[in-house]
Amino acid sequence: MNYKILIGITTAVVLVAAIVTTKKTTNPNVKNTKNFQSIKLSNDNPTKSKTTLNENPEALIEKNKTLDETSAKPNLVALSPQEFSEEFVFSDNGKEFISKNALDSVFKNDTSRLLKQMSEIVYSEEAQLRKEQLNAFILDELKDVNILQQDLDCAGKICALELTYTQSSNQKSIDTIFSFSKNYSFQEFTETENGDKKLKALYIATEDPSQLTLAME
Repeated sequence: MNYKILIGITTAVVLVAAIVTTKKTTNPNVKNTKNFQSIKLSNDNPTKSKTTLNENPEALIEKNKTLDETSAKPNLVALSPQEFSEEFVFSDNGKEFISKNALDSVFKNDTSRLLKQMSEIVYSEEAQLRKEQLNAFILDELKDVNILQQDLDCAGKICALELTYTQSSNQKSIDTIFSFSKNYSFQEFTETENGDKKLKALYIATEDPSQLTLAME
């Protein structure tokens, strides 16, 4: 009887020990598994980020291209009125010279190109006054001219004008435009596809228009 009880107690102790041993053995494995899963998830995040970036290679290329263009773009500085004027007229020993190359460039190219350049020149009171004088002259003195289109601007000593008008307009009035101020006057007359007339002109301020000298560069 005592033997049976002892065996029973021993068996119970062995069973309890086995359960405890099994539990202790199992817990580290579970803990390690959790740690492994945590590391795996941590590794998944960078992989996912890389995949997201790789999914849009065009966006990366465009971004890099924009950065390159921005860094390569020079800082543009607007010309002063004097610097711009000296591209057309300059003085030597008290005598003024007009650059033939500059004139050729104006009349060879589209007027809008010159007007755009002039709009970027630093503001000056002289240019603004000449622009107002030219506009006023056209308004007051060309009443017998049917103007279809008018584009003009002034910068420094230079005024540029392109005027499209009908054949029936008074040409004599057109021929007086240069007198809105004291100018070296350069004019070109052409005819449009519609049969209208077009004046393309460059007026350079001077105190004595009779002293015109072309510089053959």
